[in-house]
Amino acid sequence: MSHKEYARSDLQVQIAELMDKGLGAAEISRKIGRDASNVLKSMNLLKARAAKAGYAPDNGLTHAVAPGFTTKRVSTMYNSEGGITAQWHIQEPEKQKIEQFIDEFVSAYAEQMKGVHKLVAPPKTADDDYASCYLIGDHHLGMYSWGEETGEDYDTDIAEEMLSSAVDRLVASQAINAGTGILINLGDFLHANDTTSLTPASKNLLDTDGRFGRVVRVAAKLYKRMITRLLQKHQEVIIINVRGNHDPDVSLLLNELLKGYYEHEPRVTVKDNYSPLIWHRFGDCLITLHHGDGINPQRLYEAVTATLPKEWGETSFRYCWTGHLHSKLSMDVGGMNFERWNVLPPGDAWHTKHGYVNTDQQRSMSCVVLHKDFGEELRYKVGVRRVKNG
Repeated sequence: MSHKEYARSDLQVQIAELMDKGLGAAEISRKIGRDASNVLKSMNLLKARAAKAGYAPDNGLTHAVAPGFTTKRVSTMYNSEGGITAQWHIQEPEKQKIEQFIDEFVSAYAEQMKGVHKLVAPPKTADDDYASCYLIGDHHLGMYSWGEETGEDYDTDIAEEMLSSAVDRLVASQAINAGTGILINLGDFLHANDTTSLTPASKNLLDTDGRFGRVVRVAAKLYKRMITRLLQKHQEVIIINVRGNHDPDVSLLLNELLKGYYEHEPRVTVKDNYSPLIWHRFGDCLITLHHGDGINPQRLYEAVTATLPKEWGETSFRYCWTGHLHSKLSMDVGGMNFERWNVLPPGDAWHTKHGYVNTDQQRSMSCVVLHKDFGEELRYKVGVRRVKNG
């Protein structure tokens, strides 16, 4: 047995082989030309994965569990000299949390993606007192809408072009070169969570366009394009991906892949999205974000004040931005401005059948410009008709 059996990538195989020869992180790092901290992280991941399967030779575990099982409990009997005289190894079917799966997936590929992203030259001038917040309402990439049934065609290619055009126009329209650009996906960026084309909670069948793998590929390409555009305009770019009710798991994976891709880009920060409530502070402004499913503005206000009492007390301008219902709503709730944002895509067959129809007047994308001391000062908006007609 060896740690090599628990590797998930060529890089991890290489590290495992050297681990099994007794080399430490520093020696392995020099041999393979990789960062020592990343090598150590991969070593610890391999050891943890192997130990879970019953292999941890440094701790007296040398018998692996059966395929599909994991270690539930180990009881060991020692003699007076400290030797093992008996050992009971209790197994159970393997369980794996989505967070653990993503950690392993990203650890396997993050090092291999090193150098993939080509650095973009920063703008010559930027005002650090401002942050431009680009708000992507539910975009439902991968949704299929047949115009004969819904009034307008929509598919993956249309969705890609529509959002790219909207971001380009919003970036170009700004008179202030804000130092920070914040790209905010308010959830349901992807229409489906996996290849089943079912909603995760209610298991409703969705109208999807093409293969799920292609949709994920387009999503990654679209993000890279949007981020590159923001890097040309802003000194710092922050990416926030809220998990929607249509894409709770795949949005986690997409977020972690973006972290790996931009790992060596100091101007890009991808915030964690494990929690449904995500927040970011910019000077005297507190930005809180939630998809909006299963919760109303009052409950969101209560959640924000309970979860972020320190940040609430230290800021004067508090915003809560959501998506989910594909329509605009703005209101003040107890010292916080709540706003639900419009979307660019049309409705699918289900929404059309039930009377949820957004007109061209309602469909849009917006950018809110915040001053670090004075809150919102400007906002830009591009309507879907302008996006479609260039």
